[in-house]
Amino acid sequence: MPFFEADLISTIRSFTRAGDINKQTFLDHAERVAHIAYHLGKKLGLGDGDLGELVLSALLHDVGILTDEEQLLLADLEPVRDGVAPHCARGWRLLKSTTLFSDLAQNVLEHHDYYSPELRPIPAILHVADRVEILLDRGLYYLWQVDDLIAYFRSKKGDIFCPVVVEALEEVAQTPSFWLDLQHRHYQYANGRQSFHRVLTMDDLEELAGLMATIVDAKSPWTGDHSQGVAEVGEFLTQKAGLPPVTTRMIKVAGLLHDIGKLAIPDDILMYPGGLNRAQRAVMQQHTYHTYYLIREIGPGAEKLAQWAGYHHERLNGTGYPFGLTADQLDLESRLMAVTDITQSLLEERPYRPPMPQDKVAQILRNNVEAGHIDPDLTELAIANLEEIKEIVDRHS
Repeated sequence: MPFFEADLISTIRSFTRAGDINKQTFLDHAERVAHIAYHLGKKLGLGDGDLGELVLSALLHDVGILTDEEQLLLADLEPVRDGVAPHCARGWRLLKSTTLFSDLAQNVLEHHDYYSPELRPIPAILHVADRVEILLDRGLYYLWQVDDLIAYFRSKKGDIFCPVVVEALEEVAQTPSFWLDLQHRHYQYANGRQSFHRVLTMDDLEELAGLMATIVDAKSPWTGDHSQGVAEVGEFLTQKAGLPPVTTRMIKVAGLLHDIGKLAIPDDILMYPGGLNRAQRAVMQQHTYHTYYLIREIGPGAEKLAQWAGYHHERLNGTGYPFGLTADQLDLESRLMAVTDITQSLLEERPYRPPMPQDKVAQILRNNVEAGHIDPDLTELAIANLEEIKEIVDRHS
């Protein structure tokens, strides 16, 4: 079975930080919570297995956040239960549907629960860790803030926060490096990360990619299951092109991940119900840049996947983005992804236009060939199979 030699922590960290890129207030929020939670868990004597579950739950705790508004709501130190419940429940549903992370779903569901004797240790730790991260003023030296922070948690001990977790925080807080590592982005949440190092099979990678595609597509009400559609159209064209089965699987994963960088785009642009103006387009163009670099962080062997997903707006004559690559720098699979994305986009409904008829799609695709944008042979392959491609697109509209 094909695999990626991947650090599971690096993979999840890469995917979950995508939504934090354009908001400095939340940059690295999941990693910072993982750092805090890991040290609290160690102080509480959690074993390696529980520590692994704690760290992965911390990295995924906000996976259910859908909008910038939801994220800003959680910046309140004591958000009301009605405000946090939707993203907790959404995260639970997303993780419960996976094989890799279903065991973490309950932790994510309960990570904002107020203290009760029945609250399990991992959600109790996550709640404290999350609020520590939110409480810290990133513009102020952290060691100056420790006394006030500890005073706050003591005042809420046994009411909002679990007493034994607060006591662990009081002990951890006495070590300056705990705070300095946090302030200077030297996050520590595993002993060399060895307990989290694992081989990701293609099945694992496809499941992870499917999870991220669901999150990306849910961000915009206008594009339906666009990422799923691109994945299936890419898979279909790869088979028609006679490429090996391994390449077909990889193209499907690339399709699922090709728009992951859109998580870094502000909602007012991503959800804009019409054609974008020049300034908005300039912001939108960064999404493929982030897609490329986020996927590269998966681990050794991910470079090709990053290229195939991240180059889908590059053009053969060098007029594409974000890297301005030319024909000699774009391999067959990258070219196929570009044709796939354009074809899928033209055939699906958008808020400012209905799906285009197939003859119009064929005309636009050929115009792109004449302009030197996309591969002529792959374009004709897509045109020859437009009827079947349209059926795929319709299933995801």
